[in-house]
Amino acid sequence: MLNFLKKRIRDKKFAAAAARAAAPETASAPDDGRLAAAGGEKADDGLFDVRQLIAELSIKELCEAAEGYFRKIKDWEHYIAKPFADAGEMPELIVPFAQLVQGLQLVPGLRVLDFGAGTCWTSRMLTQMGCEVIALDVSPTALEIGRELYRRQPVAGDQPAPRFLEFDGRMIDLPDASVDRIICVDAFHHVPNPAETLAELGRVLAGGGIAGFSEPGPEHSKTPKSQSEMRLYRVVEDDVVIGDIWRQAQACGFTDLKLAVFNPKAFLISLAEFEEYLAGGEPNRWFADAARHYMLQHRSFFLFKGDTSASDSRRREGLRAELKIDLSAARVNEGEPLAFSAVVVNTGENLWLPTTAARGAVHLGTHLFDAAGALLDLDYTRHRLTPDAGRNIRPRETVSCAETINSPPRGRYVLEFDLVSEGVCWFENNGSQTVKCEIEVV
Repeated sequence: MLNFLKKRIRDKKFAAAAARAAAPETASAPDDGRLAAAGGEKADDGLFDVRQLIAELSIKELCEAAEGYFRKIKDWEHYIAKPFADAGEMPELIVPFAQLVQGLQLVPGLRVLDFGAGTCWTSRMLTQMGCEVIALDVSPTALEIGRELYRRQPVAGDQPAPRFLEFDGRMIDLPDASVDRIICVDAFHHVPNPAETLAELGRVLAGGGIAGFSEPGPEHSKTPKSQSEMRLYRVVEDDVVIGDIWRQAQACGFTDLKLAVFNPKAFLISLAEFEEYLAGGEPNRWFADAARHYMLQHRSFFLFKGDTSASDSRRREGLRAELKIDLSAARVNEGEPLAFSAVVVNTGENLWLPTTAARGAVHLGTHLFDAAGALLDLDYTRHRLTPDAGRNIRPRETVSCAETINSPPRGRYVLEFDLVSEGVCWFENNGSQTVKCEIEVV
C-alpha cells in the first residue's frame, strides 16, 4: 500500500505538469517598428491591439487582407493535404471537427453552410458524408485551393456537388432560411463585425437549425502566433468571448446556446489507474483538470434556432422497433413463395423515411442462414412497410404488411427478420429484437 501511495504522489506531480503544459501560451509583444508596419498600436500591456486594427480598417480592406494572405501562398500542397499535413496538428483539427459533426446532428442530405471554409478540407469531409455543402469564404484564392482539393481528392460515391460562394464580409448571397446547418471551424475569430455576421447567419439558417463553431478562447489575440499574424498580414485575430456572442446571437433569433467540453489529447495512464478511473477514483479529477486547461484556450459551441428535437432515420441514434412475424407455413415446395405477415411498431424517437428516400429509408429485411447457423446472405430480401412508397412512419406508429419471399433451394434454413435503415444500420445494432423462423424447402 505504501508503494502504491508513493506512486500516486508521483503520478499527481506528472498530472500537474501535464496540465501546466496544456495551459494557454503567454504572449510576448512585438517591437515598435513591427507594430507601426502593421498599422496598429500597442495596448497598455504592450501587445498589438486587435480592436485598433478593426477600427482602422474597413470590412472591405480586411477582406482584401484575408485574400492577400492566401494569395501569397506559393505552394498549395500543405493546404491540399489538410487536416493530415502535419501529424502534430492533425488531432487539434480532427477532434474538434468530430465534436461539431456530433453536436450539429449531421445526416446525409442536409444543406450545410461552411462559414469561413478557407481551403475547404472541412467542406470536402462534409460532402463525403452526403451533405449538400456551400463553402463560403472572403478569399477567392482559398476557394480555388478548395476546388483543387476536390479535383485531386474526389469524394467516393454519388454525393451532392459542393457550391463555392464568395463572401463580402457583410451579406451572404443566400435566401432566408435556406440552410439546415452552419459549421464554422477556426473562422469566426477572424470576423471584425460579429454582431452583423451573426445576424446574417441567423437569417440564412432555417428554423430548427443549428450553427456550430470551433474557435480559440478569450485570450487568443494575445498569443504570439496571433500577434505575428496581425503584424504580418493585417488579419483579425480576435478573442472569442462566449458571453458577448450569446448576447448578440439572442438578438439575431437564436434561442439556445450549448458548449462542448472535451480534450483532444489522449490522457495516458497505467492499468491500475485506468481501473481506478472506471471506479470513479482520482484519475477522473486528473482528466477533468486536463480538459479544463484545454478549454481555457478553446471554445466549441452551438447556437440553436428554435426546436431542434426532430430527427429521422438518417440518424442511427433513436432507431428502435418492435417486430412480430407470422409465417403462413414453415414448409414449402421448392420454387413456391414463402408468405408471411408482419406487425411493426416504431418504438424509437425518429421519423422513419420512406422507400423514396435516397438514404435512411426504413425497410423490413431478412438474413438467410443454413440450418447450422452459418450466414448465407445478409441482404436476402427487402420489403416495404406500407404500400405507399413515399409515406413516412412516425414514432409510436404501428404498421402491418403481408409479403412473400422467394424460397431458397431445397434444404433447411433460418430466416432472421429485422428492420434496416438503408445506408445507416440494422436495428439489431441498436438493441432491437429480431425474429428468427426455421423453414424447410422440399
